[in-house]
Amino acid sequence: MFLIAVDEAGYGPKLGPLVIAATLWEGPAKSSQWNDTIAEMWDVMKTPVSIDGQRIRVDDSKRVFQSRTQRRGDTSPLGNLHRAISFAHHSMGRPESNWQKRLPTLIPDDLHCVESIPWLADMLKPGRWLSELPDEWLPEESIARATQAWAVPDWQVTDARARMVTAKAFNAFCEPNASGTSANKSDLLGETSLGLVASMLNSQTLESHNHGQIFFDRHGGRRYYAGVIAAIFPDAIVRVVDETSRCSVYDVETATHQLRMHFTIKGDSFVPVAMSSLHAKCLREIAMAFFNHHFEDRWLGPEPYQPTAGYPVDADRFLAAATATLNSQSIATSDLIRCR
Repeated sequence: MFLIAVDEAGYGPKLGPLVIAATLWEGPAKSSQWNDTIAEMWDVMKTPVSIDGQRIRVDDSKRVFQSRTQRRGDTSPLGNLHRAISFAHHSMGRPESNWQKRLPTLIPDDLHCVESIPWLADMLKPGRWLSELPDEWLPEESIARATQAWAVPDWQVTDARARMVTAKAFNAFCEPNASGTSANKSDLLGETSLGLVASMLNSQTLESHNHGQIFFDRHGGRRYYAGVIAAIFPDAIVRVVDETSRCSVYDVETATHQLRMHFTIKGDSFVPVAMSSLHAKCLREIAMAFFNHHFEDRWLGPEPYQPTAGYPVDADRFLAAATATLNSQSIATSDLIRCR
């Protein structure tokens, strides 16, 4: 059996990318059994462990990012996120030595789009990584305690993939089609999340697994996913198991796998989803650091540059102050600001 967990960062902002990340976990190859007792095994990763001088747990990414230990003398704003992801990186046996080398294999479907956006392109250019951001993965000896304390019997995280949806791509998705029908960000999140799962199912490492559990952190009031599942997996048989206010569950039979998909409110309370949340949050914060660095270097505003996190009120403050800068760079609003 295998497990794929999916979560996002940046669903609400007006500026910067929406990032959706997925982690792949592999268990006993011939097993088809899943129950609450198996799921509870991951709770061991909620226990704080010292990594590189800070106590880290696998939790909702906002809590890890803003934890008190982060504010006690850590030199990097992304330090705790980077510590947890360094653990995952080594657990996967990844060969890349730093973030910039990892990005092409982490966001392969969005490289061309990211390269075309001036305020994100430097993420991928050798020698342009920002000094305030973590880059090199922590050495194995730094995460040794976590490797020992967080071991889940018979299960291992083996891969991670992500999508980085720029504002330009976001707006293109939401534009009305020929019949005048338009999509919204909930549609974008659902389709992109399921598409990311579909791409991971093509991994050769899953050829020995017939059964998979797929977990999503459910957003907003959406409850019904059978239609979008059928659209992303057109040759699959989709059966509704449950559609409640808390969780929507579906059995999905493809040519190669028997899948059970769970869309759960506050799904990031499940550790594998939280690990995906950490990847998404760190990628989103890296992107916003490059965003702010780009505009600060070109700033023509009447007041000194103030970084933005991209959320609506602060985004409006940034846009009001950035008029001269945006005009001087001939930046189209459709490339910068999400339409909805």
